Amino acid sequence: MRAKQATIETSRAPGHVLPDFIARGLAANDRVNYYLTLLLAAQSHAQSPGQPALNLRLERELSGIADNSLDRIIEASVSRGNGTTYIPGACAILDALFDGLRNMLAAIDAAGVLRAEVRDRAAVYRPRLDSLAAMLRACKDDQLTNTAIGELTTVSRNGHDTVHQLIVDMHAELNALQEAVSAEMIEGAHVYNVTGVDRPLIRAFMAGVQETTGLKFSHPGLGTTASRDDDRLSIQNDLGSTPGHLVVIHVEHLVITITYSDVHRARLRFFQGLLDSYAVTWTPAPSEGAFEASVGKYVADTPAHIEQFLRFLGSRLVFLIDWNRARKRLGRLVSKRAAVELLRWAADNNVGHRGFLEAGDVALVETAFDRAVPLQTRFGVRLDELLGAQSARLFLMFVLRATSWGLSTGQSLRLIEDKIEAELLRYLETPERHVLAGVAQHATMIVALAERVRQELTRRRSRSDGVTDDHSRAPELARAWTARADAMLHEERRLMSVRDDAHQLRPLLVEAANAAAALEETAFMLPLIPEDIDAALFSLLEALADRVHGTAREYLRCLEEGQDLSRTSERLDVDNFLMTIDRLTAVGRDTSLAKRAFTERLLRGSGDCRELYTLTTVADGFERAASALSRCGAIVRDQVLRTRLAR
Repeated sequence: MRAKQATIETSRAPGHVLPDFIARGLAANDRVNYYLTLLLAAQSHAQSPGQPALNLRLERELSGIADNSLDRIIEASVSRGNGTTYIPGACAILDALFDGLRNMLAAIDAAGVLRAEVRDRAAVYRPRLDSLAAMLRACKDDQLTNTAIGELTTVSRNGHDTVHQLIVDMHAELNALQEAVSAEMIEGAHVYNVTGVDRPLIRAFMAGVQETTGLKFSHPGLGTTASRDDDRLSIQNDLGSTPGHLVVIHVEHLVITITYSDVHRARLRFFQGLLDSYAVTWTPAPSEGAFEASVGKYVADTPAHIEQFLRFLGSRLVFLIDWNRARKRLGRLVSKRAAVELLRWAADNNVGHRGFLEAGDVALVETAFDRAVPLQTRFGVRLDELLGAQSARLFLMFVLRATSWGLSTGQSLRLIEDKIEAELLRYLETPERHVLAGVAQHATMIVALAERVRQELTRRRSRSDGVTDDHSRAPELARAWTARADAMLHEERRLMSVRDDAHQLRPLLVEAANAAAALEETAFMLPLIPEDIDAALFSLLEALADRVHGTAREYLRCLEEGQDLSRTSERLDVDNFLMTIDRLTAVGRDTSLAKRAFTERLLRGSGDCRELYTLTTVADGFERAASALSRCGAIVRDQVLRTRLAR
């Protein structure tokens, strides 16, 4: 916190950050309470190892702690005897707990700058914290005594102070401070003591923040507070959870001053570069420790230019969040300079890098490479050494755009991975191996089978409603169509026997044959369905048939689209093909869910054994057909990406 306080002092505005300090203090309260609960639960499990260990994952996540290794601490804790418990990482947990207490006290200290009564109470909290911090010495080799844990987790009695009692007292102080700070909200910013002249400026800044805030995805940050200090408007924005990383903006008449603090010098220069289109002059500012600060000054011509600059400035802040992590990840694929240039391109084009990190960063590229050329190994070779600097740059620009756009629009991670693989194949040399025309012809028979089965169900509903017609020919037609489909597959197998890639196609033919066989068996069972079954049960069966028919049509569509693709295909055509595969997978999954709903309804009913066996067999046939077709789609996707798109 020392670095952040130095930045505030540099900006000469200690009051306007009070709401931010209070919010941070309350967040620290959530963390320290989680740490206390974790230590207490670990001790309890160590004393009763036969009982199931508590899972505090939800409590950890709600407190804002990302370290999932803490979830395994309780079950790994053991009693050492003599009133001592071994808790993995206990000393580090204590350190984090007292860091949280110091954050809570820092918020109270910040209020004490403005209020004497709060300053007096803070002077009492500090020696209590210092005295209790001596407990850190009680932790050796991650072992804590039961007495120490009790002094941490119990409320004080008979005047004996405890960590828990200090937390309770400072939490009450923070709650009182939060109620005392009368703040209004302007477009998501916490503001107080502002004038009518300030509000359009705050709205302009927040319009810029909201323009790009979605690009941070699940990462915290961009919380904004604003207030008027004497003759100037002060705006502060916290850029994530890193201490000392913030920007403070002052507006006085036509002059805007930006005080920026960061631990990474490279990111500071990057931020300055983002504002190159405006005449901002930068000078170093005093800072402490590893943090650096810089002050930028922009003089506007008119009040309208102030709003324009504030909006642009607000829209650039999201590109600073997690920037250094993204630079390091990209630096594993291209040079450090190229990585920074990619981040600059992503910012200038409102693409950002958080989607790339959220979706798996380097692992996305590694996975695409392994799937595209599984027999080749990179052995640490950078992507720009494999593809060339320009090709690697173009490919990674696509990756940044695809991940950001894909996550923003709710696309599945598998679809994003497929798009990245398809794009990578445009830059790799891989020979074409096969065509899909014969398999597509076989797929038309599967669609016909699925349609016939669906029509047979409609016919049987009509009979139950009193409408009569000829005896069903569904089983006979299904046998004939399946025989024709088998003949097609036999011919394909014969043609593939002279190809060296037959092993890649055989799974597709096997799964396609399984789908046809499942539909034939289902068609055979349909005439045996009792005519007096429950109407709701029949509707669920029809829904199953509809989903299977939809799965078959998507499978045929992916074969037809896959045949037309090549390395020179438009990206839109490739995307359509991959989206068809994604729909095929989704419909197949929905079929399994529909089958479960049908089974539950069937088993809760009052039908006899004959009805139960017949309907179960039909439902199983539908599910087997849909599952086989989904697997076919996955095989087609792999084949198209590795052959036709790599031509």
